[in-house]
Amino acid sequence: MGSDSEKAKAAPVCEMASTSELEHGAVAIDAETNKKLLGRIDRRVMPVLCFTYALQFYDKALLSQAAIFGLRKDLGLQDGLKYSWASLIFYFGYLVGTYPISLLAQKYSTRVVITVICILWSIVVLSTPACKDYGGFLANRFMLGLIEAGVSPIFMMVVGLWYTHAEQVSRSAWWYSFSGGSNLVSPLINYGMGHIVGGKLQPWQYMYFIAGGVTFFWGVALWWLFPDTPQAAKGFTEEERKLLLERVRGNNAGSENKEFKWYQMREALCDYRLWGLCIVSMMCCTGSGAVTVFAPIVFNGMGFNVFQSLLLNLPIGALAFICILGSGYLGRYFANARLHIVSAACLPVILGCLLLWRLPSSNVAGRIVGYYLINFFSSAWVQCIGMGTSNVAGHTKKAVYAGATFIAYSIGNIIGPLMFDASYAPRYDPSFTGILICFIICFFCSEILRFFMARENKRRDEKYGVPDDTQGLEDLTDKENKSFRYHL
Repeated sequence: MGSDSEKAKAAPVCEMASTSELEHGAVAIDAETNKKLLGRIDRRVMPVLCFTYALQFYDKALLSQAAIFGLRKDLGLQDGLKYSWASLIFYFGYLVGTYPISLLAQKYSTRVVITVICILWSIVVLSTPACKDYGGFLANRFMLGLIEAGVSPIFMMVVGLWYTHAEQVSRSAWWYSFSGGSNLVSPLINYGMGHIVGGKLQPWQYMYFIAGGVTFFWGVALWWLFPDTPQAAKGFTEEERKLLLERVRGNNAGSENKEFKWYQMREALCDYRLWGLCIVSMMCCTGSGAVTVFAPIVFNGMGFNVFQSLLLNLPIGALAFICILGSGYLGRYFANARLHIVSAACLPVILGCLLLWRLPSSNVAGRIVGYYLINFFSSAWVQCIGMGTSNVAGHTKKAVYAGATFIAYSIGNIIGPLMFDASYAPRYDPSFTGILICFIICFFCSEILRFFMARENKRRDEKYGVPDDTQGLEDLTDKENKSFRYHL
């Protein structure tokens, strides 16, 4: 943590807390003060984001574990692509909900919006055991995706407001890595739930009741716990709030602005960098569908029983921590290496798919290793999350970028499960071949995107000279602010 504060540039500070007056500050924050502030920000912001994301991932991914404990049989999901559709319909809801909820979070307090989201999604999870057929379950999953759609874009916006560019990838990695934390805990909880026999309910129904209940109580707690903006931060003095804003002046990305600016939205939608980031995000998220939704089913198809298949998910959780935090660490300590990290993360995924595709079924150990290697998709995706906030300026444009990044995430998570037709079981060779192709595309697209952004940085250096932070807190886009430089 301390290394972030050492890397962060000193920022000027003035005597009033308003953004408009802070724009004219001229006093530097010393390194020790900056280090202390960063520690306090981490303690205030990160635990809430991490635990909330762990619950969101738990509730979303519970399907894969409930599937091997009777859910597929009880709801008629065993034929063709029915189970795949039960997974991917979540992301159609996500597509519908992402922009409206992201824009609500720009207009209203993120604390209020995230609290309402969490309580509503807990109600949907609690209602899942009441589903009696395929159609009802599809409707339930769609609503879950619709409501949860705002969580990750809001987290991206929160990180962008509280942290400097040098810190954003590592902090995004922290909260996103708790998908791994969820995968370390949920198999153990559901291992116990799976042993419940007798009564009117099936084990998978108990799983949903436990998950929904915990989420509901956490949602209520978020009203008091979720961090507001630096301008309205609780637990900080007025003088400290000034410094919170000054820390991020050097981002040249502006501060919070509740006004929706149509020209910033148009600029974002016409920006090739947005579409390049979306293609990379989409391709790397196809691996998520394989790991998140089909892991217990694939392991079951290798000859393991349902309880063994569930426990084989535990290394997936550990690998998620390693891949995500490792990617965040590399992005923090190696300047302008983010898209190279994305390309490098594609290579173990490609190798894993080749092992699953080409090794014989008798080589169970080799195929398990291949499956675990697909987890490196998360090393690529966490860099996309970071670039979705640090490579754009202007509050409305940031909201559009955040929403677009997670729309691409949704499409990738739709494409992934569609490759897993039940007729391909138990090996799913065509499925892993499809993921292999997606990551080859991801590899080349990330390098092409990096080339064009590096060329733009060079052009700006030649035309405008050395960047400064005089307009760092104004609500200007990266196109308008000539001191903005893209992180590669």
